[in-house]
Amino acid sequence: MQQITSEELKQKIINQESFVLDFFATWCGPCKVMLVNLEKVNEILTKESTGTPTYGVYKFDIESDMDYMRELGIRSVPTIKIFKEGMQTFSQAGILQPDQVLALLN
Repeated sequence: MQQITSEELKQKIINQESFVLDFFATWCGPCKVMLVNLEKVNEILTKESTGTPTYGVYKFDIESDMDYMRELGIRSVPTIKIFKEGMQTFSQAGILQPDQVLALLN
């Protein structure tokens, strides 16, 4: 799973991409669990696609740009946001299981 910067995130929104984004911190225990869950989601999406997956799966270290995190309303980690064609369609703090994330994408 690729880690992205705030500039890359802004570009994905401008480009109207569809993706799952995990906001995490390296010191956060639950974030490590969520990372494993999203790696499974990424594997499933890659296996199911015939080319480029419909949704990309990325992670963002909140400590890399705290000002932008405040702009996005990130108050705790892990927080998952789902964007469809550049528009946020889902946001939730806490751990989600892989099947829960996949259900949200369908």
